[in-house]
Amino acid sequence: MARHQKQHVPEADMMKTLDSRQPALFNLLERLSWCLPLVFLIGAPSVLITRLIFLHYYPGYFVNDSPTISETASHPPAYHFFEWTMALVTVCIIISWSLNMLRNRRRLSEIASGAPVLGPAILHTMAGLTGISAGLFLLLIAVFNLHDGHDVHMFGSWGFYITQATSITFDILFVLWVRRLAGISEEGDGLAGRLAVAAAAFIGSWFFLYMYETKGGASPEHRYAVQLVYVGAEYTLAMLFFFYPVMVHGELRRHFREFAAADRRG
Repeated sequence: MARHQKQHVPEADMMKTLDSRQPALFNLLERLSWCLPLVFLIGAPSVLITRLIFLHYYPGYFVNDSPTISETASHPPAYHFFEWTMALVTVCIIISWSLNMLRNRRRLSEIASGAPVLGPAILHTMAGLTGISAGLFLLLIAVFNLHDGHDVHMFGSWGFYITQATSITFDILFVLWVRRLAGISEEGDGLAGRLAVAAAAFIGSWFFLYMYETKGGASPEHRYAVQLVYVGAEYTLAMLFFFYPVMVHGELRRHFREFAAADRRG
């Protein structure tokens, strides 16, 4: 009979238990939330510096041509710099999406009892998993370059862009769904900024795909100009993907700081 008395503990109760047992946890999580802006602050300059290193050592590749991100990261020493910096970005991406998943679980636990939360729970889980996958694909791109693993690199490139776009889409849909369930417009959830970056990334993704599929058909006199546009679209899209976590940082840090302050008062 005793074994039948064990009951399932609701997620909200589990989170409260976690709060009471680990009062210093939220201080750590608040500090870790700085990984979100670091995705951009490390990722964006590193991609540009990789290009400058490649230009310095291999200027001939820029004569009537414009190398892509992958091409600039395929020769040493630019390759080694790109590999190590993207490894750091990967760590920041994984931490960022993990923190976002934790925050979103708490957001769902704050919704009134009885609200249907299965849909948004699936959304935020998928957002986190695809976001983490994007970080792993980025690492794959960095480790396997065009010359030492062309097929793996191209697979990682496609995987990175697809999972990045998918994770951002799921994340925004989750915020919209939670707003509707709560019946109010949540302040400070960064939705406006997320939507702006997501819209630009969505348009940029389709334009980049269009350029990728059609640039080979450009006439010889227009080929260089088309390549410049194509590479510009690639760099812009990468920057937008790196910048998206910055839009989430303020709300995420504020959330963990509030819980940390509550723990100190307790």
